[in-house]
Amino acid sequence: MSTSHNDTSMQAEASTTALPSEIWRWSAVDIAAQVRAGSVSCAEVVQAFYQRIDLINPRLNAIVHADRKRALEAAHRGDELLRSAPHKVGILHGVPLTIKLNVDVAGEATTNGVPAYAERVAPADSAVVTSLRNAGANIIGRTNVPPFSFRWFTDNPLHGRTLNPWRADITSGGSSGGAGVSVATGMCAIAHGTDIAGSIRYPAYVNGVVGLRTTPGRISSYHPTTSHRFYGLQSMSAQGPLARSVGDVALGLRAMVAGDTRDPAWVQARLEHSDDAVRVKVALVDEIPGTTVCAEVKEALQQAAAALATAGYIVEWALPPEIEQCVEVWQSIVMTESRFGMIAAVDAIGDPDIKRSVHNMADCGPTIDLSGYVWAIARRDELRRKWNEFLSRFPIVLLPVSCSLPQPWGADLGTLDEMRALVAAQSPMIATAALGLPGISVPTGLSGGLPVGVQLVADSFRELRLITAASVIERNVEMRSALDYEAA
Repeated sequence: MSTSHNDTSMQAEASTTALPSEIWRWSAVDIAAQVRAGSVSCAEVVQAFYQRIDLINPRLNAIVHADRKRALEAAHRGDELLRSAPHKVGILHGVPLTIKLNVDVAGEATTNGVPAYAERVAPADSAVVTSLRNAGANIIGRTNVPPFSFRWFTDNPLHGRTLNPWRADITSGGSSGGAGVSVATGMCAIAHGTDIAGSIRYPAYVNGVVGLRTTPGRISSYHPTTSHRFYGLQSMSAQGPLARSVGDVALGLRAMVAGDTRDPAWVQARLEHSDDAVRVKVALVDEIPGTTVCAEVKEALQQAAAALATAGYIVEWALPPEIEQCVEVWQSIVMTESRFGMIAAVDAIGDPDIKRSVHNMADCGPTIDLSGYVWAIARRDELRRKWNEFLSRFPIVLLPVSCSLPQPWGADLGTLDEMRALVAAQSPMIATAALGLPGISVPTGLSGGLPVGVQLVADSFRELRLITAASVIERNVEMRSALDYEAA
């Protein structure tokens, strides 16, 4: 199991420097404000976060690589810039972030949890990393993923398993499991994630934090180590921030959306709309065809619906079009594409867990030929037209993240029928990803000691509409934090 690498000189400096006691508990918004005000230095911030990482990461294994020397050097440059040219600092100046292992950070290996990629050193930063650096963020570590970032459970033969801080026998989520754990426990202020079937929203859900899946094309997705992207990745995969508050997610979003000419799929869509804060109609979805929504999730949905209604939103029960068919389209497109390389690469790893999980996922969906793949793309457009009409009547959809409480570890490693049940439980995330819609996971509290929450979905490029509504829910929730986690 790999944990964050230690830089001896930095640890010595950290041990002799007087630090505010719990900077790592601060929000990203507060860190940025205090750094700009000169109340705390960038160097003090990064040292405080590394002290927190040293305390709990060896147990949780969320951050699997950390170039401490580089981060401290960046912090000192940030302090110098603040002294010499304060007008040039960005909105995330001095804020410590983590980056998921499936995107490129110059000079570091983009392993994606795959042993064969252990030496795949990125020649340059991914577009999103460039945007975050330009905003002043300090990248302090890389977060763990399952192999190829393709499970709702984070474990791999190269870096090991990432544990959920609430309970070790429950999944930490995937594929941005390391991101969810690192931000939940105060090892970073904002975490970067990616999502093609819930890989931001599910780790946020099971760790009790906020996670925003943006619209595909909103955030530049160019990675120097990736030579091509299949249709499913281009149309369904998205990036976004995870954080402990909606305000921090909004701050991370604003930093990530900068364009990059290296990404032909980036869309220069405006972020702000005049009606972002308008109290619109909300479709409450507490029943999902093909599965059972557990009582705890239904209660969370009712709690969120009541908060929105009190704030002036018009909440009505309504069922979006053909959720099961949206999942089938996702399976037809994504799993067909996975047969062009990924499944063979999964088999070559020799890890029985990822092999079992991916093959079970593939076997859950239809096996189709070229004609079937083409018709699946056409069917996706048909379903999106139906959802467009639904979203014109209900601009926000309130639905489960998952229809079940956080899954026990390895729930994707059983029989094919058990995998079908898992896919059905995750269908609110898969269906909305299939259509390229943005979604935000918002915690609503604990049930039986485990986090529970809800998902909000809106039309393309309406992320701020989601953030406004999510803020309403957040204000009406007393959510116990994983910041109090202490390693045994």
